[in-house]
Amino acid sequence: MKLNLEEEFVCGLNAVSQIIKTRPKSVRTLITAESRNERVKSIVQDSNIHMIEVIKEKTSFFEDNFKEINHQNIAVVCNKRSEESEDFLESILKNENIKILILEGLTDPHNVGACLRSAAGCDVDAVIVPKNRSCHLTPTVRKISCGASELIPFVVVTNIVRTINKLQDCGVRVYGSDLQANASHDQVKYSKKFALVIGSEDKGIRRLTRENCDELIKIDMSQKMDSLNASVSTGILLFEIARQNKIN
Repeated sequence: MKLNLEEEFVCGLNAVSQIIKTRPKSVRTLITAESRNERVKSIVQDSNIHMIEVIKEKTSFFEDNFKEINHQNIAVVCNKRSEESEDFLESILKNENIKILILEGLTDPHNVGACLRSAAGCDVDAVIVPKNRSCHLTPTVRKISCGASELIPFVVVTNIVRTINKLQDCGVRVYGSDLQANASHDQVKYSKKFALVIGSEDKGIRRLTRENCDELIKIDMSQKMDSLNASVSTGILLFEIARQNKIN
């Protein structure tokens, strides 16, 4: 099956279901294998309602096109999800409460997808990544995110530090996750207008970024381990901030 430059394959039950639910007009074709799975049947029914073409393929089709991905024998051909530009931020910066996740230099699509899933669970308003040296919205990211990539604006910016300064000018307090921080993540009183910065898998956040954060925080852990996976750290920090803001 040939795709044009504006189209892509996205696989997996959650991702496919969310795409058909939120932007059915972007879907050209639903592809499934023979299945008795009730969720698959429900997705096929939704596709029929939206007059989306449904075709059946052998399992070999999914194995050939989605290597090393848990495709669950279901996929769609759809228009690529648009990444937002920096201008998008203007639409949310006037809000009373702002929740932003900044991923600086994460290159592993599995990490980025997992971060998006945690962000959706905490009702984050936007995820920001730099234009260069960073993983963007790939099919793998969207599959791993289990549909979260369809729910959260994914904003690509040219300069992270400049973006942080812009957020601060609008009253957003910026917290950076840093192993050398003095403050433990559960001892900080978080603002309701916040941005959380997570650094790359191997080097963490860059020096300039660190220097421009309002506060640096760390997750205390056993001396047996010196760091956590970036997506695990993201989940822990976001849910602690969400917990505090819910209480307050």
